[in-house]
Amino acid sequence: MAFVAIWTWEDCVALRRAYGMKQGTFARTLGVAERSVRRWEKDATPVGGLGQAAYATMLAKAPQEVVERFECLRRNEDDVNRRKALKISAFGVGALAALGLGDAAERAAWLMSGAGRPDIEAVSLLRSTLHQAMQLDDMLGSPAAQGMVIAQQQVTEAMLRDCPASLRSEVMSLYAEWTGLAGSLAWDGQDYPTAARLYTQARENAHEAEDSDLGAYMLCHLSQLETWQRRPRIAVDYAVAARSWVAQSQDRHLRAYVAIRNAEAAAIAGQRSACLEALDEADSMLVGIEPCHPSQSRAYFMGAGIQESYRGNCLAVLGDAVRAVEASRHALATMPSNYVRDRAVTLLELERGLIQLDEIEEAAGAVAEAAVLAVQNRSPRLAGAIVQGRHHLSPWADTRSVRELDAALAARDIVIA
Repeated sequence: MAFVAIWTWEDCVALRRAYGMKQGTFARTLGVAERSVRRWEKDATPVGGLGQAAYATMLAKAPQEVVERFECLRRNEDDVNRRKALKISAFGVGALAALGLGDAAERAAWLMSGAGRPDIEAVSLLRSTLHQAMQLDDMLGSPAAQGMVIAQQQVTEAMLRDCPASLRSEVMSLYAEWTGLAGSLAWDGQDYPTAARLYTQARENAHEAEDSDLGAYMLCHLSQLETWQRRPRIAVDYAVAARSWVAQSQDRHLRAYVAIRNAEAAAIAGQRSACLEALDEADSMLVGIEPCHPSQSRAYFMGAGIQESYRGNCLAVLGDAVRAVEASRHALATMPSNYVRDRAVTLLELERGLIQLDEIEEAAGAVAEAAVLAVQNRSPRLAGAIVQGRHHLSPWADTRSVRELDAALAARDIVIA
């Protein structure tokens, strides 16, 4: 899976040429204004958050032959030297960049050599890095975390090749977590087949490590992926399996999240009673607890705000617009401010309920507010959801509020086809 940590003008040119498109055609496919593509390729302005998301999505969806041409073009632009000159963020893109190793094949060969016999301190350090990657994805979006995740997944795989028997389960569990996170980044980039493959691999590794909580967590990811693709019966299957594995868990955050996955799967399957029961179950798990650090729970994000967001989504799917809007508003009032993508997604869920209630002006305002948040978090999934949110307002395109929304989106290079 090809990745770009930060899209520069050379990367932008390389991807367009790999697709064999002129700037106008490429801009329309990318979903941005042609003037933006021209500015980015001339290095007149840096690629902003939504542009970063658009390019990352375009690369994630590219056929293999396009990916190969893209990587070849980047190498021909003396990419190795250019990347060494880039500033690395506080979290960086992994130790590989600092090593100054050559092309991808050389890096992979070094990783697969299994250099460095792991010990408990190394495992602990890699796990803390995993937690940083998860939080980086939460704050800035999957493109920001992608390079780090792929590199560390490979490092952990190499560690398994020369791992003491006493550490094998621990390292296997860690490898499963990195693989699952890589699956989440693929899902965010709308590469669903890759996400499904990585989630399945992570679930199998979790079971090999006899880590029931992690196995349940990966089943939740698989259920969410099926929910996203509107395959309700498969989503229910995975959610029910997760519930069986987590039944004896002491992790209340995780148990609440499993209940939520059951609720959303039941909602799209039209199982109203099962959905509401699962929402109540999640409520009972969350009494007295708030979001925590990833080291305390894999479902660290669960709390009252996120729970209300999920409730709003479920109620909207069930057609209960009044209660859905109430829940979404409550979620926005209580959700931590650093949950940037979750807040934006909640705003778009709020929009659906508001449209059902014929509150078009407020619905347009919710989409505009989500677009502001997308400047910070360049999730491709979020960028696509904003465009979809505007499409929901198409019947009211001539109203003042929607025209103002269009102007706000255009100012952020979001083009509605």
